Amino acid sequence: MLSIRNLSAGYGRLQVLFDVSLEVPAKGITVVVGPNGAGKTTLLNSIMGNATVFSGDVVFEGVKIQGILPYKAARMGISYVPQMGNVFSDLTVMENLHMAGYMLSSGEVKDKAAQVIGMFPVLKNFMHRKAGTLSGGERRMLAIGMGLMRKPKLMLLDELSTDLAPIIAKRVITEVARLRDELGITILLVEQMAKRALEIGDTAYLLVSGDIRFEGKATELLRDPELSKLYLGIKEA
Repeated sequence: MLSIRNLSAGYGRLQVLFDVSLEVPAKGITVVVGPNGAGKTTLLNSIMGNATVFSGDVVFEGVKIQGILPYKAARMGISYVPQMGNVFSDLTVMENLHMAGYMLSSGEVKDKAAQVIGMFPVLKNFMHRKAGTLSGGERRMLAIGMGLMRKPKLMLLDELSTDLAPIIAKRVITEVARLRDELGITILLVEQMAKRALEIGDTAYLLVSGDIRFEGKATELLRDPELSKLYLGIKEA
């Protein structure tokens, strides 16, 4: 569904990614892991048009989209859930969902909101509460739900586990697997909680200092003792 070919990108004159290539197969979870500062978020920003692309191609469903405006990427079916600032804290849960569904008709908004509540029933009791009063895990679920409101073909998820307790982070990442298994959504997941992300992933890439150091099955990276210990902090059992 998404192909990135020899991508070099960054911000202004600062280059962060160097000749990065990766494939995101349809209806699967592609995981990008790596240490802090590796360029993982820049990769997502390059897809959405929020970073400077110096060279290379970003191809979505056969169409080159590098340099696209973010709202046009959203209209094509790409939904981005950023690491921070992903909900409107002063709006209620329902208002957040309605804001996310601004491109839909009123009937579609109602149907999609019902689907989101079906996926994340914990939100049902908070529909009229301001998003800023929710717990960290609940806000992450709302953010994912807002992404679903846009009827995405591809979801870009950035560091969903940030600032969450490990047990809550594990639960949120488990919900990501449901998006693939129950809704058939294609997912590109950037995640610092590498072990759990690789456990649910299909394909994996290890990004280090803006360069791809591994590509293959997620389980293969998880089982690689040298790479997982050196770059991901995963120790052998």
